[in-house]
Amino acid sequence: MFAYGVWGMVTLTTAEYELSASRHLKRREFAGGAYRGYQAGETIFEVGNRRARIFYLISGWIISWKLLPNGTRMVSDFSLPGDIVWTASAELSRETMQALSNIRIYELPALGDRKPESASNDLHRALLLEMVRRQARLTERMANIGRRDALARTAHLLLELAVRLGVFQHESADGFECPLTQAEIGDAVGLSTVHINRVLKDMRLSGLLIFKSGVVEFLDRKKLEELVDFDPSYLAPPAERRL
Repeated sequence: MFAYGVWGMVTLTTAEYELSASRHLKRREFAGGAYRGYQAGETIFEVGNRRARIFYLISGWIISWKLLPNGTRMVSDFSLPGDIVWTASAELSRETMQALSNIRIYELPALGDRKPESASNDLHRALLLEMVRRQARLTERMANIGRRDALARTAHLLLELAVRLGVFQHESADGFECPLTQAEIGDAVGLSTVHINRVLKDMRLSGLLIFKSGVVEFLDRKKLEELVDFDPSYLAPPAERRL
């Protein structure tokens, strides 16, 4: 990721996120964009919106979800600071994107609106790498829901979010601020809110993890990773992979 969301237990401010992101946004593939902000709960992209958008998420969290015919909701992904979001796939899959917290983005001109000379190979590569990363997360999410028990599903998701935020790159850090509700976690792992509540209680009593007042704290991360067989290799930064 381009920017990390947590240093220890302290979340970076929007200004600090922007400073961290500025060197990336000055690159030529990001030319011609504009800063925008959304409040928590605002819809960023919804079914029926045919205008494909590309933006760099500077701060805050975005939730992507799909409404099923029976009225239930399935959460497909979370976008975190440093992610490049392209809504073209959301249009095809009929997903809605919503701000989970107050967010700030840098929106780029759509590919079709760019002059040929400005639609650089660098931007195309950045979009391709982001698609690869998202596909890896979705494949792991399918395995999570289809083949893991309730505790493993929940722990795996929270460990994934921590890795994506860069939490474990700092020896003194073992937690992060998390704007998710138990209902949203449940929609992401295919469990009811009651079941999620029970799982979180079990992990707390087992000395593995605490999720309280919007903060996830890993009490024994190594033990938890071994228990749920968490392998973060699918989250390796794109720069470390070849296309």
